[in-house]
Amino acid sequence: MRNSPMPSLVFLILFVGGCSKGYPYSPAEWDASGTLAERAPAATLSDSLFKEDQAVMPNEELAKVLNSKVELPSRAKLIVVRFGRLPRWWGWSEDFVRVNEEIDSDFLGKLRSAGRLRDVAYLPTMVTPSSMTIPYLRQAAARCQADLILVYRTASFNYEKHRWFKAPRTKAYCTVEAVLVDTRTGVIPFSTVVSERFAATQAKKDFHFDETVARAEQQAIGKAWVRLAEETVAFLDRDSEQAAVGDQLGPYDGGAGSAN
Repeated sequence: MRNSPMPSLVFLILFVGGCSKGYPYSPAEWDASGTLAERAPAATLSDSLFKEDQAVMPNEELAKVLNSKVELPSRAKLIVVRFGRLPRWWGWSEDFVRVNEEIDSDFLGKLRSAGRLRDVAYLPTMVTPSSMTIPYLRQAAARCQADLILVYRTASFNYEKHRWFKAPRTKAYCTVEAVLVDTRTGVIPFSTVVSERFAATQAKKDFHFDETVARAEQQAIGKAWVRLAEETVAFLDRDSEQAAVGDQLGPYDGGAGSAN
């Protein structure tokens, strides 16, 4: 009886299949002589290949902005721009107006503590542009001879909790986002988002619970603005210290950074 060739054929198929799965390179990576060809290094993109991107800002201008260093003035004038509307309760009563003035005073006073700033003020409403875009804000700042613009927007939220036989409580959250704009270049060297909260319980002196909610929002806004000012001052002072160190070391030569 002759031996069947089927077991040998099956073994050969499995052996070839196992070797092909473990083959580390594709046939296209071998040259004509049968030796392994070196892979070409992948190209590094430095410019956008999308036409719609370049229609907004050409690659050359974008590269110039990214590769340039912005030096802020050592004694700068800062104008502050409030973006958006004030809360509806901003002028409810004399007490609210007084607290609002205190919040503004604390906010501007904290900004004035920056050693890099010689003057801080709100941008007057009569010169505030109707279109709140960076180009128009730069123009308004230039009219005021302001070197820097701090633009911020405030959003506040609250939720209420009522309990039987107890005074209603509310908790307010305030989020402030801000950008610091260099008037000369239009570059934004600093931006931040801060959030603060404040809880309040309806008091007997509150005419309505809406007044309790408004007071909680007012306190949360005040805390958020002061924190925004603190972070801005920290950035300006840190940038000022780095500039002073750079002046002592002399121009950077691309080496270890030591002065000659």
